[in-house]
Amino acid sequence: MLMKRLITILVLLASGAAAYGQQVFSGGFRAGMTFSTISGPSETGNDGENLESYGLASGFHVGPTFNFRLSQLFGVRAELLYAQKGTNYDYGGPSFWIFEPTDGPPIYSLGARQMSLDVTNSYLELPLTAYARLGSFELSAGINTAILLGSRGFGELSFIDGRTTQGFAVEPFTINLEHRYNSDKYREKIATDFESRLIEGRAVDIPLTIGAYYEAVDNGKKLYRFLDLGVVGSLSYFLSSTLFIGGRVHYGLLDVTNNEQDISRRNLDANSNFILRDDMDRNLALYLSIGFSL
Repeated sequence: MLMKRLITILVLLASGAAAYGQQVFSGGFRAGMTFSTISGPSETGNDGENLESYGLASGFHVGPTFNFRLSQLFGVRAELLYAQKGTNYDYGGPSFWIFEPTDGPPIYSLGARQMSLDVTNSYLELPLTAYARLGSFELSAGINTAILLGSRGFGELSFIDGRTTQGFAVEPFTINLEHRYNSDKYREKIATDFESRLIEGRAVDIPLTIGAYYEAVDNGKKLYRFLDLGVVGSLSYFLSSTLFIGGRVHYGLLDVTNNEQDISRRNLDANSNFILRDDMDRNLALYLSIGFSL
């Protein structure tokens, strides 16, 4: 609904300008740093404490701009940007691990997980905004449609204080995380290196590096959604008639994670299956740019 209203307003402005013959087309360019995170509810422990945190991740954005001036003060602008967003994700608290022995059914264990993961999502963005020039300052606002081009995560996971459901102790272990969310396969091990152990008297190989869906639901779904939509607001300062510096805030309107693959790290259900999280995880981002607008 919001997107339809904004598009209607922009179309009416453009149509009105065309009627008076005031429109002028021009181009430009924008580049700079992006600071972003994913905002969503945290899993909680037994005492209500947050087990997850989402920190700021840094990236960059770059791309051309296309201006349609309605008057000396107002206009509309379309952009085509390559932009990196993401988050620095941490989990610390009670959790589980599922071992796959060389023979027989899985072995389930409970313990504590310490997990750190730096996620970078690369988007092709299509911001459409209306702007107003007030002296050396420019204000703009509009919508931002984004298409996911690539998605990666790197980090580390440690499992400590483990004990199987049969009461056998599990010595701590650490695994490297190399996630390629668009291409990794279910239960994929990135390398052939592993640590061999006997757990409950059965041989178990613990991989040293795992992909994005090693702990996942076997449904073929990807964690991060292909399409994102948000609202943006910008403030720019023109150092000259064409050169500017500025900041832009992006507030996501859609859930960027797929609820069919967004699993709980806290526990399994009564049948030892993954619990899916039906929550809203949205992109939040700050763009700091330098560029020119003709």
